[in-house]
Amino acid sequence: MLIDSHAHLNFEAYKDDLSEVIGRCLQEKMKVINVGAAYDTSLKAVNLALAEPSFHSSIGLHPIHVYDEEFIVENFQDLIKSSKGRVVAMGETGFDYFHLWQALEKHDKSVEEVKAKQAKVFKAHIKLAKENNLALIVHGRNGKEDKTAYQDIYKLLKDEGASRGVIHCYGGNLEEAKKFVELGFYLGFTGIVTFDKTGVLEEIIKWIPEDKMLIETDAPYLTPVPYRGKRNEPSYVKHVAEKIAEIKNKSVEEIIEITGNNAIKLFGLK
Repeated sequence: MLIDSHAHLNFEAYKDDLSEVIGRCLQEKMKVINVGAAYDTSLKAVNLALAEPSFHSSIGLHPIHVYDEEFIVENFQDLIKSSKGRVVAMGETGFDYFHLWQALEKHDKSVEEVKAKQAKVFKAHIKLAKENNLALIVHGRNGKEDKTAYQDIYKLLKDEGASRGVIHCYGGNLEEAKKFVELGFYLGFTGIVTFDKTGVLEEIIKWIPEDKMLIETDAPYLTPVPYRGKRNEPSYVKHVAEKIAEIKNKSVEEIIEITGNNAIKLFGLK
């Protein structure tokens, strides 16, 4: 089954034509996990999942938003309880060093303070995931100069005893990828694979065990070729599958089946 393991149909980018986008998902007979980045978008993700049987949700506070709102554990626990099993993961959570400057300027914080706050919120997500038997959806992004985000994510996951989840939109190197997989994590690949010129993602995809890869859109962002430059949507995830099939010398149908089964296993999808 075709599964987009990370999308944001709960975002404002779809406010004018959400029903049409959902219709194209239904036409593909696919499943979609919509991911929250704050409390309001987490609530919207849950409501989408309650309304559409082929949708599921993940709830959390994105690391770039840790100073925009407080991560109130009770509110997110209530979302889990009221979701009738439609919440399948906590996140996206993790470390984002690319947007550190926003918190430094907007909130007058030091680099150390921002990283510490992201770590505190990250740990809270891990605790909730464990308590509710949920997977983790982990966000990582290196800064232009600070390339330690994935190293810090690995250390925190290992220290906290976390082993069930996905490093979404993977952007680390091969050495870091191997460590995450050894820890038990899956790696999520987006439309970037269709236009990446560095060769790093291709190297990782050639290496990665088939039972540890997921496909995703991160819609409305990271639109794959041939729709590059337009708003992304879950139905485009098949183009990610096509590129991975090309790299791994397999059929598209095989990659769709493999990654679909992986998502069903990781998130406990029905």
